[in-house]
Amino acid sequence: MHSGGEALEREPCPIGLLGKDELVLSIQPRSVAKPFDDGGGGHSWFCQPSLLGIDPLETEDDDRVYYDFQPVFPVGSNFSQHSYRGLGVDRTNREILLLILEQTDEHYQPTWLSRDGVWRPLPLLKFPIRACYPQVALNDRRAHVLAIGDIVEPVETWRQAKFEELNKEWDYVFRRLFYAWSPDLEAVGFQPPIEIDSVDATAGYIRNLDLHIDTDDRAHVLYLKMPYQYAFMRDRWFSGEIMTVSLEYVVLEKGQVVGRKTLRQGLAEEKLSESQDLMRLHYGRFHLLPDGALGVVYSGSWSDLAGETESGLFLSRLAADGDLEETIRLSAERPLTGAFFTNTPRGGSDVGNRLDLVGAFFDGESYEMRYLGYEIKD
Repeated sequence: MHSGGEALEREPCPIGLLGKDELVLSIQPRSVAKPFDDGGGGHSWFCQPSLLGIDPLETEDDDRVYYDFQPVFPVGSNFSQHSYRGLGVDRTNREILLLILEQTDEHYQPTWLSRDGVWRPLPLLKFPIRACYPQVALNDRRAHVLAIGDIVEPVETWRQAKFEELNKEWDYVFRRLFYAWSPDLEAVGFQPPIEIDSVDATAGYIRNLDLHIDTDDRAHVLYLKMPYQYAFMRDRWFSGEIMTVSLEYVVLEKGQVVGRKTLRQGLAEEKLSESQDLMRLHYGRFHLLPDGALGVVYSGSWSDLAGETESGLFLSRLAADGDLEETIRLSAERPLTGAFFTNTPRGGSDVGNRLDLVGAFFDGESYEMRYLGYEIKD
């Protein structure tokens, strides 16, 4: 089995399923160290992006249980340990789309494993700014990518104010949400990306959550949106405005937005709301329900009458008009309050009547990773 050693892997490490039960994991094997000095003893390296294949049905021979895919990239491609990447799989056709952030100009270098078993490097996918943490979907050579802008704070006065308040040099902002698609990777490649949403003008925050492709090849996008990321920034530049956080839903068809809806809106003030209806939203994912309808699972926190924090995990059906309906609270002794992953078709998972979640629970001091499993009944 592969081991990167101490601190030799960086997030994210997307995962998917091929064929019957073959697991595919994105890894970044170190090739050579590179000059790097962050002032804190950190180190960096160049890498050769790879995929680790795991066949759980093979139990006798490690060479058959664990094996490598070797993606092909253009000669001269430059990848480092912090090259953000995204992975989409077409489980039925045994196809893989892997996107790696190329370090020279910080654009994505896609490479595609077609159903004939051949890796085909594709032209660079260029977003208007560096965009990271992509969600990738692939189905019958049609591809969709959702990514969030990830750059150093561009407004000097805002950067200075945050340093004075937070005393942190690290200051990357996530304010512009982008989408790109290809109707056919082999025939036409990716079309020019579009910007779905932005909170650039108000020093806000966006977190891309999930991407689902329906049977009509429409892309469904889910994300969190805060017009103002910090209360002290709101107080100084946007006085009188309310700190909110919303769960946003967008539908795209052939590369164009055809619908958008705010699914839920809560408060994001320092003091939690005593109303569950105005809970502070934390995270969310799509989930296919047994009847084929699209659902949304999401988490949030609020304050009870005694001032204690209460958290919950919820599942709703997404109605045709974009409203959430038939909402239920999922039973959990320790609800997931951080990021979580689900059994998604985008990763090749079977859904059926199961909802499987792996994610983080925060107890106020530290995080722990937890698994939650549910049977969804008609």
